[in-house]
Amino acid sequence: MGSLQVRAGGHSVQGLRPNNEDRYVADTTRDVFLVADGMGGQESGEQASGLAVEIIPRAVQVHLDAQGDPSQAVMQALLEANQAILDAGQHQAAGRRMGTTAVLAVRQADQIYVAGLGDSRAYLIRGEQVEQLTIDHTVAEALLRNGALTAEQARQSPYRHVLYKFLGCADLSDSAEVRPFTPQPGDRLVLASDGLTNFVCPNDLRAGAARHSDPQEWANELVGLALGRGSNDNVTCVVVAFS
Repeated sequence: MGSLQVRAGGHSVQGLRPNNEDRYVADTTRDVFLVADGMGGQESGEQASGLAVEIIPRAVQVHLDAQGDPSQAVMQALLEANQAILDAGQHQAAGRRMGTTAVLAVRQADQIYVAGLGDSRAYLIRGEQVEQLTIDHTVAEALLRNGALTAEQARQSPYRHVLYKFLGCADLSDSAEVRPFTPQPGDRLVLASDGLTNFVCPNDLRAGAARHSDPQEWANELVGLALGRGSNDNVTCVVVAFS
């Protein structure tokens, strides 16, 4: 694993929204990769996602430097960002919810540790296999997992965009599930906001990973693909390539 090269690229566009509430980190020096999709409207969403990308990489590094368990370092960093966003939200107007999704990948030794809160996603592309590493914390997806909705009903549900877990959530007691994996040469990891994932399918990821060796070129293409298919949201992704 020590000989594996890690390269990354990222791209974020405002799209048709009045401002861009998405933020990302693609830091191959600290081996931290992050996409945050802010919510709460303009300044609130931008502040929440901005706090996430400011706090999480730093907090992960502090906990890793203290020789902490990588999974615990990831969870603790998310909890610290959550508290900072809650504290900042106290100054918002009454009734305004301030929060952000976060999907995070951290490299430590021979492992990548992935965690997500909200509906931003992480995908691992390995050859012909495309695996979603995170789950969507939407009410519709929870009902689907519990058997209360079919897949088609979940896709049409008015609750498909309603989040029950995110950064800025007052009852975020258990943080996120951390999923480790061992990267292999040729692997691609894609982190993206729902402005992209709602318009890109596994076949697109499979084909793009085979076609692009440069992660920045592929990140640019994925964002353009989502916009071309009608995404009217902010669109953001980070691509991590292992070789």
